[in-house]
Amino acid sequence: MILVILGHFSELTSRHTFIVWLGFGFRMPMLIGLTGYLFNLDHAREMRLVTLVRHYHRLIIPWLVASIVYVVLVQPVDWRLPLELIVRPPFHLWFVPVMLAFILIAWGCRLRRGQMLAIAVPASIAAMYAFGVGHGIEQYSPWMPDRRYFIYPIYFTYGLWVARRPPDPAKLPYAIIVSLIGLVWWSALYRQPAPEAEVAAELLLCMPLIGMLPRVRRIVVDFPSVANVGRDSLFFYLWHPLIFGLCAAAGLSGLPMLAVTVVLLALGWAGIARVESLRGILGIRDPARSARIGTISPDEALTMRTAA
Repeated sequence: MILVILGHFSELTSRHTFIVWLGFGFRMPMLIGLTGYLFNLDHAREMRLVTLVRHYHRLIIPWLVASIVYVVLVQPVDWRLPLELIVRPPFHLWFVPVMLAFILIAWGCRLRRGQMLAIAVPASIAAMYAFGVGHGIEQYSPWMPDRRYFIYPIYFTYGLWVARRPPDPAKLPYAIIVSLIGLVWWSALYRQPAPEAEVAAELLLCMPLIGMLPRVRRIVVDFPSVANVGRDSLFFYLWHPLIFGLCAAAGLSGLPMLAVTVVLLALGWAGIARVESLRGILGIRDPARSARIGTISPDEALTMRTAA
């Protein structure tokens, strides 16, 4: 989530730099892969559809509130708004409906993880070659849904598949080598764009990184402030672009914009977390529940969060 915030800051301040290009290559594919990795498919399939949707209301309600705020601020509201929010979400708000779509498909299709991955791999690669892997929000026709519905299933289903695979230390060196090849290739494409090559470079970079998630999860780093961002990542994800926009409107740019945004996000998070009636609609979890998770072992905490 911190990388996402820094990535959006870089896009606003210096969109065409190498750092921004580098972030395009792995940031959102990794977030989608991590979502699949942490999604408890077996537990979800024990639920009825109504129960599953109710289970995710803690994501849907804050996303809907944020979507309405953003749309009201930038465009007229008409009768097509409910459909537009799902089919062509504005700005960064695509992530929640895309993620929920992947979850509902995985819940409803009843295929095994390997079968879903076998379908997603050719379908996503074909979509990548058709629509590109860039992070732009442009659309190809007025009726076409957001392209990330089509290009990202490969990462979500691969995360699902990896979650059920035991870590294999013997494969780690090969994963690192392949990912480094993808990184070098993607970096070279900054100066010489080639849409066809971008697909292969991104896959070589991101697929091994997702495959290394079982090893990464064993790393314990105790930074409470970072942990708070992780627990309430939905709040920070939904609202940081709004603060960036307000800072820009006030004439701030560069590092002052980033510093003010970080301070305002931290103050807003701390204040809203104390107001029960606001937490649920703005994307902040119950602090009491987070405190209970903090008193158990890292493995138990991971199990609880994965089940959630």
